[in-house]
Amino acid sequence: MKEYLLLLRAGRPANTKTEAENNAEMQAWGIYMGELGKNGQLVGGLPVVSGGMVVSAKGTSSEPVNAGKEGIVGGYLIVKAENLQKAAELAKSCPHIANEGNIEVREIAPMPAM
Repeated sequence: MKEYLLLLRAGRPANTKTEAENNAEMQAWGIYMGELGKNGQLVGGLPVVSGGMVVSAKGTSSEPVNAGKEGIVGGYLIVKAENLQKAAELAKSCPHIANEGNIEVREIAPMPAM
């Protein structure tokens, strides 16, 4: 199986939802991650802290990258799937979608032998 990066963008912030909504979302995440793990599809992933820095040849900025309508990255997952379509199916069942977010799915290229 190949590895895929799922970039979790946008979504409703926790401070805009009720405690019950947040609890339900956390429960959904537990089920989702548990299923990925049980099926041998979870490689890793974590939420990211808001803010950060952007480094380029022009210098360093403390402004986060704003991805426009897609929203900023709030976390990532690395999953295993047979192909891009199967990875997209895993993304569609992610609780982040129900949280009004979107997920960019990208195949991770294997490193060539050095």
